[in-house]
Amino acid sequence: MRRNILDIIIDIILFFLAILIIYWVIELIIGGSPELSQFNSAIIIMLIGLLFKVYREMGEIKTSNNYINKSVKESFALIKQDMSLIKKKLKI
Repeated sequence: MRRNILDIIIDIILFFLAILIIYWVIELIIGGSPELSQFNSAIIIMLIGLLFKVYREMGEIKTSNNYINKSVKESFALIKQDMSLIKKKLKI
């Protein structure tokens, strides 16, 4: 599947947020500096980003599914025309 620039940007942002959250978890375990509100906000932002990415990918799948359905319907219509033509030729 082809990736566009928005997908790459979302992946980069989510990657950096994941690293930041892992770093903050380690600091919280050791007794470090980030406040719990900063930690929670980073997790919320990461979850929103993941939901946005999943929603976007589902929209792309739905769009491609519509094209597939349309092409399948057209294919069956062409097969129906071909079968009608064959029946006409066999009757003659």
